[in-house]
Amino acid sequence: MKKHYLLATFIGLLLTGLIACSIDNNEVEDSQRPTNKQDTEGDDSWSAVEEAGVLVVGTSGTYAPVTFFDEDNELTGFDVELSRAIADYLEIDIEFSTMDFDGILPALRNGQINMAINDFAITEERLETFDFTDPYKYSYGSIIIRTDDLDDYQDAHDLEGVPVALGSLTSNYARFAEHIGADGVAYDGGVEAILRDILNGNQDAYLNDRLVLQRTIEEFGDDGLTVADQVKYHATESAIPVLQGNDALVDKLNEAINALREDGTIAKLSEAFLGEDASAPVNSSEVVEFDF
Repeated sequence: MKKHYLLATFIGLLLTGLIACSIDNNEVEDSQRPTNKQDTEGDDSWSAVEEAGVLVVGTSGTYAPVTFFDEDNELTGFDVELSRAIADYLEIDIEFSTMDFDGILPALRNGQINMAINDFAITEERLETFDFTDPYKYSYGSIIIRTDDLDDYQDAHDLEGVPVALGSLTSNYARFAEHIGADGVAYDGGVEAILRDILNGNQDAYLNDRLVLQRTIEEFGDDGLTVADQVKYHATESAIPVLQGNDALVDKLNEAINALREDGTIAKLSEAFLGEDASAPVNSSEVVEFDF
């Protein structure tokens, strides 16, 4: 029987505790990362949210444990509960709009949502259209493979020529697979289909964030698959994108993110949904990076 990511009672206790506390390209360098802007004259991005009385958030709901529907068909996950904590801190209602991953950033660009949250990394390409908050999650990529093949993968270079599964062709992991010469195929039928195809030999690996992969393996519950911990590539910093020029909104979101980091809320949510605290930068000395 599959294990669920969190028992319903545990989620309830966790969120109650949090409220009681008042609560795809290379990553850009520090000098390119957006910072809080002091001059927001004429920018009504936050006042418009206040006037509407609700913060509209776009997410997929299909990327566990980051954003997913639980056994009661309730939207939850690390990013979802972080968004709720942000809205609670800012004393504003929140409304989620779920859509395909590939449609989230277009919806943000078209003004259908105020912010997007789906484990988005800050990239140079995305900065051409969007501004980002300060990072709230740090990680890197890895792979799920058949347990019997573990010795065949010592680092990311061993993925060259390998048939690999991807969640989306527009993700950073798809770009990474293309760059290193892996034969990538995107799946839109969910992660279980990917894992079944690896077990059946139709694919040899699944590329994604290491924390997501670890929880995926725990839920799937088959000893025939494992995360190749020694394969570390593409260090990521996840942040919240908003439409470029929405400086006032970025400032308010950063205020909330920094407060939630300081009071331990982000760490608690990370441990609950991702299995460990991912709120601090990782040691990237062993992480393979490529220029693409």
